[in-house]
Amino acid sequence: MNMKSGNHVNSGWPTALGGLAIACALSAPAAAQDWPDEELVVSVVVPYSAGGGTDSAVRPLIEELRNHLPARIQINNIGGAASSQGTNEVLNLPADGYTLLVSGTHTIGATMQGLTDGYHALDQVVALNWDPFIIAVLENRPYDTMEQLVDAAKEKPGSICLGNAGMGGATGVASVAINLAFDGVFNVTPFDGGQNLRTDVLGGRCEAGIFSQSEILSNRADLRPLVILTEEHSRLEGLADVPNLVEAGYETLDVPGGSFRSIAVRKGTPEEVQQIIADAFEAAFSSEAYTAFMDEQGIIPTFSKGAEAAAYFDALVEGYEPIVRASGLYRDK
Repeated sequence: MNMKSGNHVNSGWPTALGGLAIACALSAPAAAQDWPDEELVVSVVVPYSAGGGTDSAVRPLIEELRNHLPARIQINNIGGAASSQGTNEVLNLPADGYTLLVSGTHTIGATMQGLTDGYHALDQVVALNWDPFIIAVLENRPYDTMEQLVDAAKEKPGSICLGNAGMGGATGVASVAINLAFDGVFNVTPFDGGQNLRTDVLGGRCEAGIFSQSEILSNRADLRPLVILTEEHSRLEGLADVPNLVEAGYETLDVPGGSFRSIAVRKGTPEEVQQIIADAFEAAFSSEAYTAFMDEQGIIPTFSKGAEAAAYFDALVEGYEPIVRASGLYRDK
């Protein structure tokens, strides 16, 4: 899947959240003009464990958000079931704006696989950015190109592990699509989040993995990138010589090219509250600090809010469906 920025085409539930945020949400004022209550907690749920690509990409944004939203803001990592566990926790809480979900392509993948009601039960508040995907191996592995990795897999089908961060997410869909394109020669292996995938590839227990670009940059000394899965990306220092799919000779390979991230709330959240949240995120997103962070990490900004963000997300859903169906993963409710 092409990602065109200008084209609208701590694991588990932390104890503090269990007692505090749920109680706060249940006691939240109903009137939108009273939102947010500065005494209550706004919980931002990251549906992956801490340290992965999604978590790392949004934490600096939430730090900036604290300067623009007069509320106590808490990040809560709820990993498991390919992002669906965290998504389902959000859907089980009141639609009052006090629980936000870091949504995106992982939500699309998990929903289409029937793991969650996902985007059917969410409103997209803001679209944020894209983080390109890269296939990489441990630096000491005998593969310098994607072609060499594919040839090794063809020589001994099923012996080469191609890891992903979870079958419900975009890396899971991408790994299955890649495997289908090469007649199923890879051993597609899902992990519970990017951090666990990275640990096993770095530990030599999985031969190759699909990572976000920001994860590669953070582990450049240990990981050798073979190919970037999207045409549109920044030629960052340290990645300038890494080919994209077209340059590597795989121009017909149609797979999710990166991880798109957004902020969503449960449907039924008052429009006035959604507007306050969107405006605060716009200010945080536009801050000098977060703009510099995205530039340094090669993250592609695609900010929009309200109806525009919803339309952008809907276009992604439409584009994802044939890929997920072709992969054999489609189980949408």
